[in-house]
Amino acid sequence: MSAPADDAVGTIPHNMAIDDTLSPETGKPFSKLTVFRFLAAFVIYAVLNNAAFTINGANLLPQHLKDVGMANPTAAFGIITSVTSLVSLFAGYIWGTMSDRTRSRFGKRTPWIFWGSIVAGIGLYLLGSFQTTLNLTLAYCFNTLGQNAIQTPMYAFLADRVPKNVRGTLSAGLGATSIGLPIGQFISSYFLGRSYQNIGFIVGGVMIALSGLLALAIIPREPSSKNAEIRQDKTIKDVLITLLPPKIEGAHDFYKSCVGRFLIMTSYTMVMQYLLYILENYIGQSTIEAAKSMNRLSMFTLVVSLVGLVISGPMSDYIKRRKVPVVTGGILMIIGTFIPLFVKSTNGVIAYAIFAGLGYGVYLAVDGALNMDVIPEEAKVNKNTGKYIGFSNLTNTLGLTAAPMATSMIVTATGSYVLAFIGSIISTVIGIIFILAIKNVK
Repeated sequence: MSAPADDAVGTIPHNMAIDDTLSPETGKPFSKLTVFRFLAAFVIYAVLNNAAFTINGANLLPQHLKDVGMANPTAAFGIITSVTSLVSLFAGYIWGTMSDRTRSRFGKRTPWIFWGSIVAGIGLYLLGSFQTTLNLTLAYCFNTLGQNAIQTPMYAFLADRVPKNVRGTLSAGLGATSIGLPIGQFISSYFLGRSYQNIGFIVGGVMIALSGLLALAIIPREPSSKNAEIRQDKTIKDVLITLLPPKIEGAHDFYKSCVGRFLIMTSYTMVMQYLLYILENYIGQSTIEAAKSMNRLSMFTLVVSLVGLVISGPMSDYIKRRKVPVVTGGILMIIGTFIPLFVKSTNGVIAYAIFAGLGYGVYLAVDGALNMDVIPEEAKVNKNTGKYIGFSNLTNTLGLTAAPMATSMIVTATGSYVLAFIGSIISTVIGIIFILAIKNVK
């Protein structure tokens, strides 16, 4: 299921102080080969995973709803994605908490990633096989359960196994999800509207399955947790207490980070997810013109996001700062969002995509590392970091869910995207304030 570790694997006594260059898992520094293996695995996971989701969920599914003759495909798509979002809100949190208590000879995270990859792949494939809203919703929820079983444990590897001095660099690997989106758009264009469109669903299903399986094959093998000291819940009350949100006491920085993450993610999605409609309804382009502009925007976003990821993650490790790149990314997003307010043209939207895309890449590269660093030491000692990561991902999903709702309400009420731009800017500013308020991480 995974490649052997480069170094001997062991567990570190709870009372041993670990410096920033040592792995929490082994108590040893990472070799250059180990860093490369983790980085390669994280990039492969992030790109394949998000590309697959974009192919099947964002592009092929809406077309499939039209092809099967649904009376109102837009409403059906809204129902499917809304129900799936609700499932996603809690799945990652629950899976993360349960993975903390998993005993197996393959480790506590690896089994979840392995089986989650299979489930997620089947779920995405089934989106091309069903023709009713109910069945498609169930298939998408099935995919979401698997997807969250991959995602939360994968991020937990950052906290459980990676030394702080390379956490920014490796966090940038997980941030490569921003590259997966334009790649997914490019691949899906070869299947949309073709007689072999359903093959695209197979491609997406295989890609999301491989995102987790290939990562496990490359990452050094996780140590066995079969004999680990893990508190086992014996009553229903114990289980329910386990699933409660992390205590606020001693976790103020963690919650500040969660709020900042929610607001910045909401800000970016409020505008980026509506770019097609902005080009058509705000700028005044035709559908064909908007489609061509979207292709250009995708390429710009791909390039600048990649630049942001490559620079921001390693730079964060070099200067030993997390808040600086996160705040810098937020400021770039604010600058980008201001531009279409004053330059109401295609070039204004392109400038937005360049600045906001670069800012998002800079932000996303270090976001994962920051969210690992603010997890309380008590959680790391008690080996329940998965619960915190799951909760942090929950706030991320909330942002993705709240953003389109906010933009839709604003545009419906005002008939313009101006207040949506302003709302996005305000959201980013408040998010930055919460990030700056974090005390114990620089």
